[in-house]
Amino acid sequence: MMNPKLKLTAALLLSGSLLLASSAAAFQDVEGRDAAITKSLHERGIIHGMTKEKFAPKSQLTGAQGVRMIVQALDLKGKSKASPGVKGGAAFWYSESLQIAKDNGIQLPANFKPNEKLSREAFANMLMQGIAATGNYPVIMMYVNIADSDQVNPDYMSNIQTLLLTKIASLDDDGKFHPKTPITRIEAARLVYQAAEFVQQHKDNVIPDKDDDQQLNQVSYQTEKVNDQVNKVVLTRANQPHPGYGIAVAKIEFKAKTAVVYYELLSPDPGKFYPQVITDSKTETYVSSQYEVVIKPLKK
Repeated sequence: MMNPKLKLTAALLLSGSLLLASSAAAFQDVEGRDAAITKSLHERGIIHGMTKEKFAPKSQLTGAQGVRMIVQALDLKGKSKASPGVKGGAAFWYSESLQIAKDNGIQLPANFKPNEKLSREAFANMLMQGIAATGNYPVIMMYVNIADSDQVNPDYMSNIQTLLLTKIASLDDDGKFHPKTPITRIEAARLVYQAAEFVQQHKDNVIPDKDDDQQLNQVSYQTEKVNDQVNKVVLTRANQPHPGYGIAVAKIEFKAKTAVVYYELLSPDPGKFYPQVITDSKTETYVSSQYEVVIKPLKK
């Protein structure tokens, strides 16, 4: 019987909407639910208006504004002092946010420019990387049909699909995502609000990925005869939460009649979401049948 600690609930995690109570809008040019969203984000210092009264919801978002919104909304922390964007001995206002993004593994678009517009797909890709930096959440990966998927950067598709599955993002009435369209300030505000809400609601469902977690690091092996001279050694890292937890042979040392096979445990890519299927990760190598096999973890 499978260890109950290793069982994952096969259910799609949906990001429900919190009730937004607002006695007064933060900005005069937004209304309805958007007014409540911008008020909440403004009070937490995540967004700022173009003026005290105006948010300019339909204005295009710049790259620097987008990165700052993401790291602020998800409360991401940096590991080092800000260094990007330094000119003449003084850091730009967005330098710290860029450094925090880098420290958390968020890869910016290849054509990223802090003061230029940001596409919807580029913002979505950075946002999903930011969510992944807060934890590894179980999500059943299904394919959402996007009417204009042929326009989506293939490198961004996985993260966009996950945002759609978790209801953080949505398609328009025609099933389109409009990936190349510059994202507006209000569209970005809605997305970071939904993302922060998702993280808050599902923080207890994060899958552990600590290197010292015994259930994730248990490795066994078996030898299989290939011929009279060679044996195949198969190493198995059993009952992993998803395929992101891999294993690889690092090196082999031969001592007298013993072959010591050193293995390395591979951690999930923080920029990806994986199908939540209990998986046995395997790797293999070949050793002369003259040697007795011993396996050991590679110490770093």
